[in-house]
Amino acid sequence: MKRIFALALSLIMLLGCFSALAETAEQDTLTMIGAFSVKYPKLPGYYSITVVENNDMSYKAMILPKESGKPILLLTMAFNDEWEGVNTLADVSEEDMAVLKADFYAVTELDDGEIVFEDGQTDTGIPLLIARAADGSFGAVYTIYMSHEIEVDVFPGGGKEAVSDEDVNTVLAFLNSVEFAPLENK
Repeated sequence: MKRIFALALSLIMLLGCFSALAETAEQDTLTMIGAFSVKYPKLPGYYSITVVENNDMSYKAMILPKESGKPILLLTMAFNDEWEGVNTLADVSEEDMAVLKADFYAVTELDDGEIVFEDGQTDTGIPLLIARAADGSFGAVYTIYMSHEIEVDVFPGGGKEAVSDEDVNTVLAFLNSVEFAPLENK
C-alpha cells in the first residue's frame, strides 16, 4: 500500500513539474510570409502588441507598456534586396558593416551625438548589433536573417527621459531565447 501511495505521489509531483515547465516555456510564433518563422517567449503581461503592418515584405509592430516607466518598443522585420543572399549578420563584410553603422546616424538624425555599438548574439548563435545613443534617446538591437533586416528599437517610456542600459538588456534577454526557422517550401 505504501508503494502505491509513493508511486501516485511521485506521478503527481512529476506532472506538476511538467505543468510548471509548460507554463514558463509558453511561446508565440510570428511568421514572415514565404521566408521564416520566429518563436519567441510570450510578452510580459505589462506589454501589449499592436501590429502596424504585416505583408510578404515587412512586419511592423508597436509593443507598448501598460506601466509607466517601461520602455516603448518598435519591432520591424523587412526584406532588403541589398542583403540578398546574406543569411545572418556574420555574412556582412566590414565595409557593409561600416555603412550599416553610418545608417544608424542618418536614420536617427544624431549627426552630432554619439552612438555606441556592441556585438552580441542570441542563445542560438544569431549575431546581433546593439546600438545605443550616448544621450539615452534610443537603443536598438539589429540583426539580419535570410536577407531580412530585423530590428527592435527601444525608446524611453512615460516618465523617463532616457533609455537605460537595463531597458536594452531586457530586450537582449528577451531576444536570447528567440528561435528562427526557415519555412519549408511546398
